[in-house]
Amino acid sequence: SLSLGSVPPVSEHLKNSSGEKINKLCGDSEWQPRFVVMTKDFFIITHPGAKEVSDQIPLYEVTNCAKMAGHSEVSSSMIAFVMDTMEGGYNGGRQYIFSVENEDQFVAWTQAINQQVIISTKLFRNLSKLQEAKERARSVLKTETWQLVFGIFIVSNFIVNIGQACIAPNSSSSGGGDSTNSKIFYAFDVVFTTLFAFELSINLFGNWLFPFFNSGWNTFDFCVVAVSIFSICYPGGPTWIIVIRTMRIFRIIRLFRKLRALRAIVSALFAALPIVGQAFVLVTLVAIVFAVVGQALFSKLSPHYFGTFKVSIYSIFKVLAMAQWGHVAEAVKDPRYGENDVDPNATLFFVVLIVTCVWILLQVVVAVLLDNFTSSCRREEKQAIIDDEEERLRSLGLTKAVTRSPLAPLLDNLALFKTSEDLSSRIQKLFEVLDCDRGGTLSYSELSDGLRKMRHFSPIIVLSQDDFHRMTNKGQLCDEEGCLTPEQFEQILREELELHMEGKIQTVYEELAQAGTQDTTALLASIKLLKMMASGRAQNSLGRGGDASPAPGSHPPSGPV
Repeated sequence: SLSLGSVPPVSEHLKNSSGEKINKLCGDSEWQPRFVVMTKDFFIITHPGAKEVSDQIPLYEVTNCAKMAGHSEVSSSMIAFVMDTMEGGYNGGRQYIFSVENEDQFVAWTQAINQQVIISTKLFRNLSKLQEAKERARSVLKTETWQLVFGIFIVSNFIVNIGQACIAPNSSSSGGGDSTNSKIFYAFDVVFTTLFAFELSINLFGNWLFPFFNSGWNTFDFCVVAVSIFSICYPGGPTWIIVIRTMRIFRIIRLFRKLRALRAIVSALFAALPIVGQAFVLVTLVAIVFAVVGQALFSKLSPHYFGTFKVSIYSIFKVLAMAQWGHVAEAVKDPRYGENDVDPNATLFFVVLIVTCVWILLQVVVAVLLDNFTSSCRREEKQAIIDDEEERLRSLGLTKAVTRSPLAPLLDNLALFKTSEDLSSRIQKLFEVLDCDRGGTLSYSELSDGLRKMRHFSPIIVLSQDDFHRMTNKGQLCDEEGCLTPEQFEQILREELELHMEGKIQTVYEELAQAGTQDTTALLASIKLLKMMASGRAQNSLGRGGDASPAPGSHPPSGPV
């Protein structure tokens, strides 16, 4: 999205200017009508009749809201109020001035704004403290000491579970017992469960809520700890409770996330499961077809193996597992054929079944598993190399140099254009959003503040004065007042997009070259060669004194092929 969003529904309005005439001081001297809305968190500004937000002020960043006096554009007959914002905040310390029709409107608006500012500020401070605590919890979980200590706990718990199964097997199934050994192992179980529940609580607090459950390892931890707590709260019980209680032994799998090599294998295996599952569904469907056919052909000859569908599908899976399938084949043999004769129906059925499922489809499942497993392993190895490099640089007090445009999140969005006309339309839409005063030009402050307010981009776009100076070629692409017209703005964004895409291609080229993917590397090398040749021709044209500027009405190049 290249806008600040839509005006919220009326149900969220604490107050709006419907039926009132409110003007906003735009620039230094121009008053323009505005429609304003106050919600519980924001003071929203939009053009009358418009559905999209042109500007907004977080109420928790408002430092002052009072009557405006002493401004050259506020005459003695006007009633105006000013809203000051926090330096370095969402609005960058800008001052907003609004005029109202009468004193009653002034009192109503200033009182409502100041009251909601107090409420919003308190809530924001509480949320800020909570976020700080969450960040601290996440940093603790990442420390090597924490990982080592709980790795030892996991191994110790696994050893205790093995000892419990050997020394006091009844206590492992019933959750308790009268013997001394049973009480000792039960105490160990309570201690380990408490420790793991404590770790899980910190993890859940630091990554609440969806970030926690988006991780498969966290979900597994939650299930194992929940089962452990359940087994302690309900010792003994019916058979299904005993079965659930035995899942405590799976705590050892949690160790895999602590060890990189094991984590890479398990993560790659789980990543391959969805694709393998689809292939296995195909095998299952074919097996069901053979089970139905087998029941129709052999239910009278061998009701023990093909009497019902459930028995038939079980027999088919026994054949696919190559478990005594010869006995199944002999059992369905027609009595008309002697001991040394071959039943053609049974022979054809089992030959087609084994060739189709065992020799072909099951091999496809294995091939799909192996392909996805190796791909996942490569991704894990690549991420491990990146993590090792970052850790090495941190240990040396260094930071990896990254050449990245401050407009990268915006350029990634613009790069989705389909045609040159579509790109122009996107840039024009962006210009209209940033030009909240409808002045027809963009100054550095308008551009910087507008981009920073687009919080849906990650990371937030922060455009410095030096960045603006570079993009405008030391101001040569600006008008006489140092502002950008729509045409100049489009030219700059097209040039930035071209540089951004070149950097993307170079990054992918280097990564694929390191991975040894020869075909794709050759393709990207060809693209890069074409780009160098095009650049060389342009430079030669300039060197010969030719006019390399685009024709009037045409667009500059929109980026690499």
